[in-house]
Amino acid sequence: MTENGAIKLAVRAGEVMLASGAETSRVEDTMVRLMEHSGLKSCEAFCTTTGIFASAQDEEGLPLTMMRRLKSRSSHFEKIAKVNELSRRYVEGKVDIAHALDALDEIDALRPYPFIVRLLGAAVASACFAFMVGGNFNHALGAFLSAFLMQIPVKLLDRNNVVIFLQNILGGAFGATFALIFVGMGLAPSIDYIIIGAIMPLLPGVALVNAIRDILDGDMLAGSARIMEALLTAIAIAAGVGTAVSIWVSFGGMFA
Repeated sequence: MTENGAIKLAVRAGEVMLASGAETSRVEDTMVRLMEHSGLKSCEAFCTTTGIFASAQDEEGLPLTMMRRLKSRSSHFEKIAKVNELSRRYVEGKVDIAHALDALDEIDALRPYPFIVRLLGAAVASACFAFMVGGNFNHALGAFLSAFLMQIPVKLLDRNNVVIFLQNILGGAFGATFALIFVGMGLAPSIDYIIIGAIMPLLPGVALVNAIRDILDGDMLAGSARIMEALLTAIAIAAGVGTAVSIWVSFGGMFA
């Protein structure tokens, strides 16, 4: 029973971390440490972007295996930090398996920041990016408003479990549409800086960084999958922006 609980703890910790945006090497290392501290032998952990696999041997040499499939992933670094802290406490002997499993359930149930905070965070980041790429105050203001309004339907789509690539297509389309409207109203002289800033919250920065780290760590399968995911996400955003601009122009919209 203890051995089964140990491998269950490792897989559960890996599941929470991987679903929250942790890189593959960190997840596998945490899982192996948890299993080894529990007394298991020949511990192995293998993760892809959608699956977690763990194997070990008990004190009698009998094999133990467990796998878990991930259905959704997001970026929630607080969960990753809390799982790392829990792992250290477990290795130090400050918490047992049963309490660690309960703690993992509590960590997994953590809610993200409130809706309005996430909207404002995306909007402020977009305004800063508009400044960084060479825009002026009006461009930053347009990016702020466009990103704020664009994030509302995107978050609603995410809440209703709409496919992530459709979210990115519609997010790019909404961001470009709001930018076109604000330029048409005379808020800014050009649209390029506004659109660049507005779509920044949608870009797959975390996925791309994790992909590079996975490849450098030798996890070619997970790294390649993450790169493909980042590429498809970027294509989806570009398709949404291009579609919105094309429709705007075809209906006689004007922008500089």
